[in-house]
Amino acid sequence: MLRKGDDFDRSRYQAERQLGKGTFGRVVEMWDTVEKKAVAVKVVRAIEKYAREAEIEAEIIRELQRTLPTGRDFPIVRLHRTFEARGHYCLAFEKLGPSLFSALKSARALAEVQPAAAAGSGQPAERSVVRSGAGGYFSLPQIANIAADCFEALDHMHSIQLTHTDLKPENILLVAPLEKGSPLPAHPSVALIDYGGATWQHEHHSSVVCTRQYRPPEVTLGLEWGHPVDMWSMGCILAELWTGGLLFSTHDEVEHLALMERSLGALPRCMLRNATCKRADRNFRHGYLRWPERAIDRESEEHVRAQRRLRECLGADSRGEPLRWTAELADFHDLLWRLLEFLPEQRLSAHAARQHAFVHRARRKGGEMSARNGACESAPSAAVSAAGGTDGGGALGRTTAASAGGSEWLAECYGATRSAIYIGDRLLLSAETGRGPTPTEIFDLAL
Repeated sequence: MLRKGDDFDRSRYQAERQLGKGTFGRVVEMWDTVEKKAVAVKVVRAIEKYAREAEIEAEIIRELQRTLPTGRDFPIVRLHRTFEARGHYCLAFEKLGPSLFSALKSARALAEVQPAAAAGSGQPAERSVVRSGAGGYFSLPQIANIAADCFEALDHMHSIQLTHTDLKPENILLVAPLEKGSPLPAHPSVALIDYGGATWQHEHHSSVVCTRQYRPPEVTLGLEWGHPVDMWSMGCILAELWTGGLLFSTHDEVEHLALMERSLGALPRCMLRNATCKRADRNFRHGYLRWPERAIDRESEEHVRAQRRLRECLGADSRGEPLRWTAELADFHDLLWRLLEFLPEQRLSAHAARQHAFVHRARRKGGEMSARNGACESAPSAAVSAAGGTDGGGALGRTTAASAGGSEWLAECYGATRSAIYIGDRLLLSAETGRGPTPTEIFDLAL
């Protein structure tokens, strides 16, 4: 039982207040009497398993810190030192602000309070209704600043062959405290934390990584995984900051895959055929997800049926009314589309994500970058719109695996819409049958 004023490490640290807790133990704000500053100390439970895991995390962070560029801040939490006290292994970190999870929770609270405040003041309630829909929590420039920091951290981590494996709003902290009356600072800076599950490329890769709602399809299907798992998680996180809710709200594997298909299109047949997860022979047949046959109940069916396409999730308020589709929102949609690519090898890398138009736009608005440094690796939104139609924001980046004949046939018959091109590419219909899919096949698969 910790109390305010408790001493740690021969009275160097004095406990101030608890910042959070989990299965590993708790995080406590302490005053460092030597450095004269507040620190966040992770006090690990006095259990050998947790202590050993904490030691491994400390080793990973130290190795990571040794590779960081000097002379400037970097969006990765700093570990000052470790020590043992009262039988507990402790890690003393720099003290940062609240997590994005807490910030989003505050934003939701503000969204709920505003309609009531408007009603009490006699103002029309509809003025604040949009606050509870997409775009009513964090602005796109704020989200882009967060994305830029995260991509910078991941770009460096991946360059030294380290994968985080557990990115979620709880593990991304604001560097500064929240401003009064605002869920986020105008130009938020963040840092990644929690490296307990981080994995080096040469190490054994656990079969299950990432928290369920941020887990990519290759992990769910029991396939090999690598750095791209972090990028999928980032796509889910950024979408959540904009909409205020989980992109894939589920605790069931098959339902999770069905939600992915509902929002992003059919899963690649090659992935489903190679799946090694439990009950793969029951859940998949001939390279297709058996849905809704494998739904656990009617409620699960209805939940998946209510899932909206990615563009609809981003471009509609809580009432389903469309938001104004600006160039900035189109860039955001394109970024998410590329982060949520099913095939890991085609998913946007952290390095490429840093060059994306959405991130560059935010940097220019924030005064942190002057102009684009060279051509972006990803296609600008105008080019994508020309190639992808209304729901084809990422179609241009998803056609590389298709046979030339199949892509041309689909474009000629149906236009370069995302569902037609996507289904043709994903399922490799042209490659397998020597022809493009029939209109009936496209209709059935797009449902």
